[in-house]
Amino acid sequence: MASGVVYNPAMRWLLVAAVALRGLAAQTADWPQFRGPNASGVAAADAAPPVEFGPAKRLLWKQALPPGHSSAAVWGDRIFLTAFDPATKKLELISVARKTGEILWRRVAPANQIEETHAVSSPATASPAVDRDRVYAYFSSYGVMAFDPSGAAQWTAPLAMPKTHHGSGASPILAGDLLILNHDAMQGGYLLALDRRTGKEAWRQEYPVERGRVESYSTPVVWRDELVLHRAGVIEAYQVSDGKRLWSLAANTSGASTPVAADSVIYVATWNVLGEEDQRSVLPDYAALLKQYDTDGDGKINEAEFPANLKYTARPELDSLPNSQNYVAFRSLDRNRDGILQESEWEAFRTRIATTTRDHGLLAIRPTGNTAVIEWRENHSIPEVPSPLLYQGRLYLARNGGIVTCLDAATGKVTYRARAGAPGAYFASPVAAAGRVYLASGEGVVTVIAAGKDRLEVLARNELGEEIVATPAIVGNAIYVRTLQNLYAFGGR
Repeated sequence: MASGVVYNPAMRWLLVAAVALRGLAAQTADWPQFRGPNASGVAAADAAPPVEFGPAKRLLWKQALPPGHSSAAVWGDRIFLTAFDPATKKLELISVARKTGEILWRRVAPANQIEETHAVSSPATASPAVDRDRVYAYFSSYGVMAFDPSGAAQWTAPLAMPKTHHGSGASPILAGDLLILNHDAMQGGYLLALDRRTGKEAWRQEYPVERGRVESYSTPVVWRDELVLHRAGVIEAYQVSDGKRLWSLAANTSGASTPVAADSVIYVATWNVLGEEDQRSVLPDYAALLKQYDTDGDGKINEAEFPANLKYTARPELDSLPNSQNYVAFRSLDRNRDGILQESEWEAFRTRIATTTRDHGLLAIRPTGNTAVIEWRENHSIPEVPSPLLYQGRLYLARNGGIVTCLDAATGKVTYRARAGAPGAYFASPVAAAGRVYLASGEGVVTVIAAGKDRLEVLARNELGEEIVATPAIVGNAIYVRTLQNLYAFGGR
């Protein structure tokens, strides 16, 4: 629980003012990090991107890029992204002209080895952070690099590559004069603050290890003078100025999505693989298993007879996605290693799965000093990867299959839950502008819905014909959409 930190009130509010001023500067800087200002996903009030767009409609330009899952960061007349070429094993930071899409410069991260990632992930997942002086790029395989807008090297901060289950997902953020990085790992992860001007370490806070293997894939957000993190099994906060741990809240979560912060409440979409009824496979009892799979009729099930496609958990509607499902492994069941599945072994496994069933949910969390309380929760249709969107008093969630949930942010009451008509996986987080919400599916459809409605109102389904993993960026009258092959700029009303 809380660490019992004592604040100096004067220093606290000076720091709050500094962070607020930096945040105000970020608002004028267009889209300075993952999901824009403070990872909110909300564009400036005067932004007006198009509703209908595609390769043949309202296309400003298209630029081919090496693969990467990072989202565009935009400052002034430049766009910054990271990329990874699987053939050459090259990690790059790339600068693109905002008006034309021309590649202005490329800088390589000199990594000695490349981290292992999930089949649908990438070593170039972290979006850059940018301010008026520099662009900051993080690669888990290397560390941090900083360049000025023209591409001149400013500083580097190499870091030991962490061991994770599926690779890194966190992006760097700026808080005052600090560059903050969630450098997490199965063991030995830490929260790091670097001086944005020099790259020198300001502080480092090791993550607690009492919960065993705890890691995360999400980006921190700034709330007042706190850094809020969503990590596997926990949501917790650290002081911006020195990294002291302030409060923590246990949660049944894999720690994949990024929180969104309001004035007094923080919203976190906690997800785990056994979190909802449709993710929990029904496992037959031993008698039913024998009847279906005992092909030689000897009253036993050997390894050759055991099915290779028997799920113990499921990601609904994602059967075609590599490594998306969890299948029962015979060797994990055969505890005595005799090559035969005993009834006791099978029933022990069924019991273990049944007793580890845990709900997850979208949590509305109110921090109060050195503690935090859950004001309300919604347990259904929670996204695994996409972060929540808080916009005009409503919360929007986009789950696999194109299931959209809209909730009242104050009460958690579900306004509607409906299908957007664009199925498949969802990795990109919702973004918003001009009274509209933009939802990008993994199959390459950007659905635009009207915000603030009491029922789902689809304004357009824009098919790009290329897979989308990265979250779009919205600046002015343009929306920038990165696919696995290209960066697109669409503009006009």
